[in-house]
Amino acid sequence: MPVAAVMVLTGACVKAHSLQMVSRKQDSLSLHINTRQDYDHLDIFIYADTLTRPLEAHFRKGSERHLRLPCSRGDKIIVALADVRGEFGGLPSTVEAMEAISMSYCDEDPDAPFQSGYCSLQGALQAELALSSLLCPVKIGTLCLEDDAPLCDPVVSLRHVSAEMHILRQDGFHPTHTLDGAETLEFPLMMMRSLPFDIAAVPQRADITLYCYPNEDKEGPGGGGTELVVSGYFRGEIRNFYIPLGSIKRGDCIYIDVLLKE
Repeated sequence: MPVAAVMVLTGACVKAHSLQMVSRKQDSLSLHINTRQDYDHLDIFIYADTLTRPLEAHFRKGSERHLRLPCSRGDKIIVALADVRGEFGGLPSTVEAMEAISMSYCDEDPDAPFQSGYCSLQGALQAELALSSLLCPVKIGTLCLEDDAPLCDPVVSLRHVSAEMHILRQDGFHPTHTLDGAETLEFPLMMMRSLPFDIAAVPQRADITLYCYPNEDKEGPGGGGTELVVSGYFRGEIRNFYIPLGSIKRGDCIYIDVLLKE
């Protein structure tokens, strides 16, 4: 998997290791996880909000949303990662090390997408932490072709999909490299689907969802923005239609009805 960080998440299960708490007065932190997506397991990291922002504790939990965790007093930064499908090359010992970790689009499972989030505490003993995934759904509604001849054996796919992203990044998504094919994916259907019908002048409903990563790069000639591609045989020749999806931010869900024009 391409690496752009000190540590990356790979295809194996993470091994959770609880740390010994710093020798200071202990309290109990009440943490509520807020997310629209269910998850199977959760990794929680507690960092001291000091100059070096060191790791104080790491916990592996199940699917519960309301947690009570042992926690020393003082200002904290709480990081939560849901449904990690990878293995840490050692626990990230500071917030900066956590921020350097990337997640690969190739390792995503759209039925159990990786999620992450963080929050800061100023001496409080309770907090709410919002999780969000890096995967962005691209929901295709209807498709039609403005022509007398149909587009036969059509396939819908994505190109210029961001290949990996830092897991805590919330904005400024400008990928260093992108993917144009689903060959390397464990779940290729999240990037490409065949349609069971030809595309003609009468709109037909597809109800297909593809998935991409955030990508705020510009569209147009030479641009690296993510695009929806509709391919097929038109008048006996292979034809590709490219539809820019615009600036895609974390948490976006894109709905599109496709009208193809000659």
